[in-house]
Amino acid sequence: MLRTDISGNYPLNTMPGTFKPRLVYSLLFVSCLLAKNALAWDSVGHRLSAAVANHYLSDSVRNELTRILLQHPRYEKDFLEQMPASIARGNDANQFEWLLGQAAIWPDMTRGLPGSERDKYNRANWHYIDGAWLRGESTIQGNTYIAVAPFDDILGSSAATIRAESNADNVMTALDYNTALLGNTDATMSQRAVALCWVLHLVGDIHQPLHVGSLYSKNRFASGDRGGNGIQTDSGNLHARWDRALRSESVNTALETLLMQHSATLANMNQQDGADWSVWMQESRALLLNTVYTQQMKIAIARFDSSTGRLREFTLSESYVDAMKVHTRLRLALAGRRLALWFEDKL
Repeated sequence: MLRTDISGNYPLNTMPGTFKPRLVYSLLFVSCLLAKNALAWDSVGHRLSAAVANHYLSDSVRNELTRILLQHPRYEKDFLEQMPASIARGNDANQFEWLLGQAAIWPDMTRGLPGSERDKYNRANWHYIDGAWLRGESTIQGNTYIAVAPFDDILGSSAATIRAESNADNVMTALDYNTALLGNTDATMSQRAVALCWVLHLVGDIHQPLHVGSLYSKNRFASGDRGGNGIQTDSGNLHARWDRALRSESVNTALETLLMQHSATLANMNQQDGADWSVWMQESRALLLNTVYTQQMKIAIARFDSSTGRLREFTLSESYVDAMKVHTRLRLALAGRRLALWFEDKL
């Protein structure tokens, strides 16, 4: 099994199968996932990936993104009316960065829209993927199995077949659909604006390891742990801990740290790195299989699998939390840089 050291470096060719990451880290859901828990990264995380993207965008692409976003069907209510007064009084650059971040969190905001508006825009199953689903460079399942036989692989549909919204039913196919829609100049600007929000958001989601697989055991987690939502830690469930790994940091502080740590890696990326989300999913799965679920967790779950007692909470060590922050910064950095590469290439 692939191992990582505390720095987050992933050695090549140490996982069975054909997974070969295209990026060596310089530093470092499953079908039963409940919709109400299907969040990836908190607002800081999604705004951070958008801020990284903005750092690498050309002025012409910023102008095009602004032109599209202005036609969002809920632009006035969900963007202008939500903009802080300090940002509204600021310069165009600060306003654009805030708007791009708002667009990145908008798909999560749709859960709270009233009635028909929620039905119109919210797509709960777009945020995650069944860990057995494979395609392209993603050749290894994202599920961890304890005392239960691995599920059969699900061979995913190719991107070329995802032509309608009804074809999109997970984070991979939702990216297929929304990237095609965003890049389609024959679509209405309103459609493209909504797709822009989803692209910003879903690229962040697929870089969150607990959205690409789950943990199953014979009894306690026969239906899966819902991407870590069923595993309690000393401060919330495991999924939530990874979502809010950088919550204590402001976006600007986190961005400065992230760019300082990963500038060389990000600068050396090319268009190929912004084109294949199956690679991104497989990176997240490697992290999920080998780092997120610790050996201590797996041993404890195996021990109590047949017990009727409550599975104890896991105390995340200081070293685990530190490593989680390191990995989170890198995942969000890659998400943002890949967004910029895609925008520059396709818009």
